[in-house]
Amino acid sequence: MKKFISLVSFFTLIGSIFLLTPLIADTHEDLIISEYIEGSSYNKAIEIYNGTSESIDLSPYSIVTFTNGASFEPDDGFANELDLTGTIEPGETFVMAHGQADQAILDVADVSGTSYAYNFNGNDAIVIFKNYDEETRSGDIIDSIGKVGEDPGSYWGTPQHKTQDMTLLRDYSVAAGDTNATDDFDPTVEWIAFPRDTFDYLGSHEEVEPPEDDIQDEYIRTVDRIVDGDTIHVNEPILGETTIRFLNMDTPETYHQNDYDEDLILEDPNHSQKYHGDQATEYLSELIQPGDEVIIKVGEEPLDTYGRVLAEVVRKDDNLNTNLELVRQGYASTYFIWPIGPEETYQEYQDAVREAKDHHRGIWSEDTPLMELPFVFRSRYDDRALYRYVANSETGLYYMPNDWAEVPVDARIFFEDELTALNEGYEPAFERDSIIADARTAPLGTNVTIEGTITHKVESGGQTNYYVQDHTAGIVVRTGDLEANVGDKIMASGVTDEYYGMLQIVNANAEIIEENDEPINPTLVTSQDLGESIEAQLVKMEDVEILSVNQYNDYTARDADGEFVIDNDAGFLEVGKTYDEIVGVVDYNFDEFKLMPRHEDDLKEELPVQTIQSARDAELDTRVHIEGIITAAFYAGGMYNYYVQDDTAGIVVRASDFGAEVGDRISAKARTEEYFGLLQILPNESNISIVEEDVGLPEPQIITSDEVGEEYEGQLVTIKDFYIEDEDGFNNYQAYDSNGHFVIDSDTHLVETNQYYESITGVLTYNYDEYKVMPRNAEDVVEAQFLNFSATELVDIAKQHGNEFLLNKLETELYESVETNGNTEQHIKSVMHSVEKALIKYQNSGKDAHLKKIDHELTKLFERNAS
Repeated sequence: MKKFISLVSFFTLIGSIFLLTPLIADTHEDLIISEYIEGSSYNKAIEIYNGTSESIDLSPYSIVTFTNGASFEPDDGFANELDLTGTIEPGETFVMAHGQADQAILDVADVSGTSYAYNFNGNDAIVIFKNYDEETRSGDIIDSIGKVGEDPGSYWGTPQHKTQDMTLLRDYSVAAGDTNATDDFDPTVEWIAFPRDTFDYLGSHEEVEPPEDDIQDEYIRTVDRIVDGDTIHVNEPILGETTIRFLNMDTPETYHQNDYDEDLILEDPNHSQKYHGDQATEYLSELIQPGDEVIIKVGEEPLDTYGRVLAEVVRKDDNLNTNLELVRQGYASTYFIWPIGPEETYQEYQDAVREAKDHHRGIWSEDTPLMELPFVFRSRYDDRALYRYVANSETGLYYMPNDWAEVPVDARIFFEDELTALNEGYEPAFERDSIIADARTAPLGTNVTIEGTITHKVESGGQTNYYVQDHTAGIVVRTGDLEANVGDKIMASGVTDEYYGMLQIVNANAEIIEENDEPINPTLVTSQDLGESIEAQLVKMEDVEILSVNQYNDYTARDADGEFVIDNDAGFLEVGKTYDEIVGVVDYNFDEFKLMPRHEDDLKEELPVQTIQSARDAELDTRVHIEGIITAAFYAGGMYNYYVQDDTAGIVVRASDFGAEVGDRISAKARTEEYFGLLQILPNESNISIVEEDVGLPEPQIITSDEVGEEYEGQLVTIKDFYIEDEDGFNNYQAYDSNGHFVIDSDTHLVETNQYYESITGVLTYNYDEYKVMPRNAEDVVEAQFLNFSATELVDIAKQHGNEFLLNKLETELYESVETNGNTEQHIKSVMHSVEKALIKYQNSGKDAHLKKIDHELTKLFERNAS
């Protein structure tokens, strides 16, 4: 029997086919760039799309990357061409990708490689040409990203929507390319921003929904918990982070001690700080509670150095700005670090703190004033010197860091250094000798006098260019009348001028003040930092790969943040090699900032592996190279805290997921730093790797509560026979063994209060001024079985926690374990009565016979259980 498809079914089928197949756009006149990926490491790709109704032969087309501000002028910087081949059918895409990109990119790539054309960064313009002429850098521009001839610094766009560390998808409504490659480029206009290393859409061009985090100044979130007066957790991440640090203000700290003594809040700054910190926390808890919806208004700098989101927190139901309210009611001081954001916002907060002071509210109270402002407290308590210069927004003067009190709180702005303050038009309020920052900010042609230490010297045209530096800046002093050496401190007077854009003091009258002055230590920078602010300074860069060299001995190099140029006329660099560290001065020539190493001693090829203990013993900010076994991994703030240990010690390695598991041996290289007192290193992706998989875990160190401390920080430890008394509301469980008190940190509630445990295993961490044991999973926690204990151990437990606790626990375990012939309940009650009598008699007399009675009664019951 033949089967026929009805016309209705036929057209339904045809309609379904059309619905399943993307409609081919025919409104485009030519190709467009449809996707741009500039991600971690080598994750770089460009997708082009044919939205016309005809097949397009790619042979006349080229993709050209203009590096670091290179222009259309021949020989002005580097323009790297990739000739295209093949055909793109209507509605199809073509993907070019770096040959070492993630496999998810390579799986959809039509062409890949490692030439400069594939190796663009966020500050490199990209142009599609038709009939491109490499000699003249000309052709028909079809589309472009960025602005040719401009180096924007690190990227075009905003921190949330930029050409660096992001995936950009072309809005589906865009039907024509940007053919003016020299006009201003704003990626927020035609592009949808996705987080770094988003590869889901590569290989097809369709309409997509923007992610929630696409160019948002505001987010709606639900409060998860209050941490303290200026920090909360929310239910869903913003920029990968759920911790929100309140912006523009600062409440007193609470991390340094558990409680305060009311008799000391006017005498002891630690107790004063804790008292007012608790007051701020309580008031914030009145303004917002867990479960409340809030509007998170992210600041211009969205994250702080700890990875927390910096934001204003506004109560959604009535638009109350809780940051501002805390300031207005005297629970917080204003706290502005340049750049301060909108002027009207700055004034609003300063008006609020002025009101609080005038009415003597909170920390400004006449009866219980705060003894130290939070930033002063942190400096003292954490033993860190004040370093930010303090400016008065009303007078235009700035002061030394320790003279912060000279500026009223309602006019106070902090600057990271003098050069920044001077660049923003502020003047010093104190007398001092001339500094190089003065010369750098003076108009060209100004007569200046500076003092500084020589870091490098170059003979040029019968004169010498001395690179001179003080604590504020660097500058080139050009003179033919001085015979000085690197390390000498000199005074120089002359006129400021530029030589091909490099600031100099020319025709300088100079003299040596001191030979072999205290040496200048190079500042650690990355390729993103190379610019005007560090021109002529001695710097060092780490993990530098030498990519190529041209005929002028300009070496193209790359660090973790991108490509840059090294000026090395002596030619002692080696193409293809990666140097652990290169020291040099920052030079500027031919429209480009460059690193200029002085001699071969400025190169360090490899940092040897060292023990973790030696890394712990080194000064903070020391670059270390360790190997060890991962004992625990906790995800927090978009990254993992890997607890790593060797035979000598343990340390936290904070990194993105790189495929390692607990039990793997890894290698990591980075600088030591502290996060709220916890020692850690943060290697970049090229500096962390798996040495050997599944080598097994080291045996945990068995310690007691009085050994919880620095010696075992970062290591796997076990504590036995302890009791948990209570929990503080922040998942910190207060535990006690026979030696004293310790804290268990368990966000996943692996332990319970009013329980006795045989053992707990975990890594020893440190936060909020306290060492804590942090279990990894349920297997790390072993509940005590009192029936396994001897009578001697049982009476010790009763001594610590009371007879009632012991007897209740014993009775519960007996009901779970024993079933006798006959009346089990009666048998258990009889035994418990006898045990209780023997326990009390032993406590009164201390005679061993009563211990034997306890053992006998329990043994007899189990024998009855077995019969």
